[in-house]
Amino acid sequence: MNTHRMSLVVAFLILMSLVLGACAPTVSESPAQVTSTDSAISPAPEDVSADAETATGDAEEGTAYRIGFCAAITGAGSSLGIPERNTAEMLAAQYAGGIIGPDGVHHAVNIIIYDTESNPDTAASVASRLITQDEVDVLVCGTTSGNSMAVMPIATENEVPMISMASARSIIEDLETGETRKWIFKTPPENFHSGQWQARYLAAMGISTICDLYENTGYGQDCLAETAAAVEADGIELTYTDSFGSSDTEFPQMAGVQASGCEAVVVGAVPPGASMVTVAARETLPNLPVIQGHGVCNQTFIDLAGDAAEGVVTPCGPLMIADLLPDTDPQKAVLTQYIADYTEYTNGEPISTFGGHAWDALMWSIEALESLNEDIPLVERRAAVRDYIENNIRDWPGTGGMFNVTPEDHLGLTYEGLSFVKVVDGQWAYYPPEEW
Repeated sequence: MNTHRMSLVVAFLILMSLVLGACAPTVSESPAQVTSTDSAISPAPEDVSADAETATGDAEEGTAYRIGFCAAITGAGSSLGIPERNTAEMLAAQYAGGIIGPDGVHHAVNIIIYDTESNPDTAASVASRLITQDEVDVLVCGTTSGNSMAVMPIATENEVPMISMASARSIIEDLETGETRKWIFKTPPENFHSGQWQARYLAAMGISTICDLYENTGYGQDCLAETAAAVEADGIELTYTDSFGSSDTEFPQMAGVQASGCEAVVVGAVPPGASMVTVAARETLPNLPVIQGHGVCNQTFIDLAGDAAEGVVTPCGPLMIADLLPDTDPQKAVLTQYIADYTEYTNGEPISTFGGHAWDALMWSIEALESLNEDIPLVERRAAVRDYIENNIRDWPGTGGMFNVTPEDHLGLTYEGLSFVKVVDGQWAYYPPEEW
């Protein structure tokens, strides 16, 4: 291993150990770990503060609403799950005073936060606990596609609305039958949307052959399938594909890339794997263009890849370029407010589209709960939340796009909801088609 690669690997290991240590759960007696201190979770009705009581006035007290939230706060997906967790804690603080429904009744809002540890088995365990023990009204669960797919059948069986923060279409649709999964929704754009942007860019660059390297996870496999479908529709040939582990630091796959003679490499992964494979590509074939998927839309990707990230292009949500949007854009007010709130709450942590996915999902949940016009039993609340999301999230400006959820589409986004960006001087920069 050369000196440059060694220094990057050491930096990667140190950074990941600090991240994982700083974000370790505060309660560890069971796999279903509460990952935040009690102060980060909205108080139950008996704990409502004096300020909250003043804000709600003489409103009648109703049932406390519970949102179950599980994210990959530790493990391989933590660079995505940490900003999601931060966003959940931020909204828990913002809604500590609860909400008042159309009938004038006050309801506390509890956001119960668990760590999936980036593990599908743990995700299934905490989801079961949230449904059966915590008796949540709605689940916001699944940082990654694999974790989301592990939770999906549990939510479906128990008829609990679930909103995933992961991208695979299979989360919300049975790909064999084409049937929409009744109880499951998601907020991130899909990998096919990302693939459409990749294909558009490759065609504009005159590139006709590509290699595809993807992490051996549900997300990575979905990236491969959707990128292949998108580029082949544009007549671009996929000459070599291979997978790698999300924590790999050595990439013998580069020999296959080199032997194939492809003109660019497309990567389907999240940090840290996405960063380390980019380093390997730059070292082996420094002039080969690297195109990532939308799983790298955070500062962690750049920090871990270092100089190797320069020039990398990828589709990302508009959150990354919010300041460049015209004031008339219907999303701009939402994006700028989220950025301001998140930056203040985290004392300046970098913005990530993954935190934005959590914000969209949690706000769908809160809006649906806020619409309930009477105190109804748990089973009926769950059904009412599901129905609200399916029928009322229309022309809804979120961080991920303008959502139009329908009974046939439990996402409601098109590829135009993504923008195209490029790493310039260690930062994400807007890179629209007119600049290609």
